[in-house]
Amino acid sequence: MPEISAILSLPYIQPGQAQKHVTHNEAIKRLDALVQPVVADRDRAAPPDDPAPGARHLVATGASGDWAGQSGRIAVWDGTAWGFETPLPGWRLHCLAEGADLRFDGTGWTAEEERPLRAASLGINTGPDDTDRLSLAAPSTLLNHAGGDHRLKINRAGAGDTASLLFQTGFAGGAEIGLAGGAGFAIRTSADGADWTTALGLSAQGLASGAAVQSAPDDATPGRLMTVGAFGLGAAAPVLLDADAGRSGGVFAIALPATGTPGETSGPGLLWVAAAGPDAAAQRLCETVTGRVWRRALAGGVWQGWRREIGQADLLGPVSLADGLPGGAVFDSGESAEGRYLRFADGTQIAWTGAAGFARISEHRLEHVWTFPAPFADTPRVSATLPGAEGDFTALDPGDLGGLMQEAGAASAALRLPRAAGAAGFAAAARVANVGLTALGRWAA
Repeated sequence: MPEISAILSLPYIQPGQAQKHVTHNEAIKRLDALVQPVVADRDRAAPPDDPAPGARHLVATGASGDWAGQSGRIAVWDGTAWGFETPLPGWRLHCLAEGADLRFDGTGWTAEEERPLRAASLGINTGPDDTDRLSLAAPSTLLNHAGGDHRLKINRAGAGDTASLLFQTGFAGGAEIGLAGGAGFAIRTSADGADWTTALGLSAQGLASGAAVQSAPDDATPGRLMTVGAFGLGAAAPVLLDADAGRSGGVFAIALPATGTPGETSGPGLLWVAAAGPDAAAQRLCETVTGRVWRRALAGGVWQGWRREIGQADLLGPVSLADGLPGGAVFDSGESAEGRYLRFADGTQIAWTGAAGFARISEHRLEHVWTFPAPFADTPRVSATLPGAEGDFTALDPGDLGGLMQEAGAASAALRLPRAAGAAGFAAAARVANVGLTALGRWAA
């Protein structure tokens, strides 16, 4: 028969063996060490100085002294010497210093909390099922860091599968975020848990799409996010064919003239629209070639007439009127040998000169014919201012002159200074130089 047992290597008493008690006692000593095994600790690499009989320890890595070469074995003090037991895979013992049960896996000893926990399903305060194999019922769930970062990882098998967070009410899905059967990230919503809408999708390149994003640059659906090209930002402005249809805010390209635009506009244009509602808006139209700008408003659902805005280049230049509205510059001025003139966009014209000379045409009056520097639309009102220098009067005194008389037309005026009552008749050389003349009238009806 064999001399030792197969599991604990306990010595058997052999037939005819002398001193059988020695073999028996050796077996009892080993059983005493290995049955209900308890060790004091497992972090010693060298034996304690004064062990008590029966003291047991797990020898730590790097053993030295009497324990040299015994790392991982169970050291037992029998009162005179250390004995060592070699564990087999599956052996268990209790460590007093840690209050933990240890198990030998063939390589080393580990406590329960040091070993990976593996379960087919787990329910915490609730029951798991075949689909939800990990189930938890609690007011909240904490996943904390261990001193640094913390990530929650959700892995899927392939690009056509789903890796997401699903939010439910009464176990019916209402919202979902994650990788939902594609390469891009998606935020989806549902009213019934069956029909889903992708509210916002982000491609692998980070580009946005979905019901929460404009479908086109001129999409004015409330609640949607703008895309590149909206309001003409970041891309060419969307084209509008009919200015009357521009009732939603934005910037649009428009070919001129177009429906709803001023008839005299031309070339490409840009139309700005600011809307306060379906029946209240304002438009501003710019001809990109000429730089002219027009504006109008929508009031009560009815478009008002266009008005051209006056800019710096429009202040001085040819003026014009159409239906009572200026069509050119604000001011127009010029001069000729007969004086200067100033025209206003409202139709007013002023002409003046300070160098008119009145000569004697009879003993009763002096006369000057003034051709206006610019014609009037009808007869203007002319006034005269006599010079202040005595040298401007020849063969007469200022008191010899009466009030100005005029026989005027649209292009010129015959002006007369008569002899004052009681004054002597004008001599043949009588004249007045540097008389100031002013004409006030309209250049347009």
